[in-house]
Amino acid sequence: MTPPPVSPFRTRTMVLVIAAGLVFALGYLLVSAYGDRVDRQRSNAPGPATRTATGFYGLTRLVTLAGGSVVETGDPAARPDRGILILTPNARTTREEMEAALADAAGPNAPVLIILPKWFTTPEPRRPWREQQVAPLPEDRVAALLAPLVTVTVAREAPAPLVSRTSLPIPAFRPPESTQSLRGERLYPLITTATGGAVLAEVPGKNIYILSDPDLLNNHGLAHRANARAALALLAGLDPAAPGTILFDTMLPYGSGGRSVLQLAFEPPFAGVTIALALAALLAGVASLVRFGPVRREQRAVPFGKAALIENIVSLARRAGRVKDGGTAYADAMRDWAARRLALPRTLQGEALDAHLDALGTTASYAAATDRVRGATTETDLLHAAQALDDWRKELKA
Repeated sequence: MTPPPVSPFRTRTMVLVIAAGLVFALGYLLVSAYGDRVDRQRSNAPGPATRTATGFYGLTRLVTLAGGSVVETGDPAARPDRGILILTPNARTTREEMEAALADAAGPNAPVLIILPKWFTTPEPRRPWREQQVAPLPEDRVAALLAPLVTVTVAREAPAPLVSRTSLPIPAFRPPESTQSLRGERLYPLITTATGGAVLAEVPGKNIYILSDPDLLNNHGLAHRANARAALALLAGLDPAAPGTILFDTMLPYGSGGRSVLQLAFEPPFAGVTIALALAALLAGVASLVRFGPVRREQRAVPFGKAALIENIVSLARRAGRVKDGGTAYADAMRDWAARRLALPRTLQGEALDAHLDALGTTASYAAATDRVRGATTETDLLHAAQALDDWRKELKA
């Protein structure tokens, strides 16, 4: 008889495998939904969270430590109504992106400060949290970023003290190693170089300001205490209605970050629906496991073995109502067994044989047990009588 096959996998092992699969599947979905956004924010594009030399993380920390507030926003519809908005385009910013940022940013009560890029940089191979300068951006490429707003020319000048041409109480900046300046007809200069190039300029009638040299406000520039003091005064002077409130745009440095279908599944208001569906699937799986349990194999119509054969015979006799008729046959079979056991002559038959067996002097009475077996009318009586006759058989055999 071949034993039934045993599964090589234990229940606990399969539960762990399924749980691990669900975790990895969830991780894959999250990476697919937010991987691009994380890569953009970890790049060295100058933005409010960038800690490399050309980033502006130092400016956000400076404003916060000075008691102000900094809001990073990529959705124009969710921006606060008050505060100066800072745009930080970079070498990868397109004209369409700049036009969209200016269209969403400008307003009578929301001054805008555009900080132009200046350098091509790349992360250091062995220290990716630091960057190295590759080359300055071409002047015409920097000027093209302002093409949707004004027509300017960009120049690089030798370091020299900057000249303030405004009544705003802005302390002097420490001049960078190479000052990037602007010249254009529709610009009103507020801070200039010694030769007249605009470092900080206003676009009249637009409430938009342009800082041509980012080395005055980026992490590298704010390492100097003079620039830190001047930066706070500059931001407060450009927005006297809400000094200390800074809105940092994240759309230009990190991309628009439009939400995909996967992101909608993990963000409000659809996050609740996702959680409800996950719980429903989990409960359905548990209910299915408890309801059905392990697989039941189909039983054979006629099992193997003597016990199965006897059970089938008894079942057939019980269904036919012939169980009680087996008493006489059992008594005859027991009498024939005793005759062979005692080697009695074959001429001894019938009642004479019964009388001889009853006279053997056993404790149990052969005649009484045989009469009970032959006279049983129910299955229970037949069982008890057969047990009594079997006791006599065991005594004779001993």
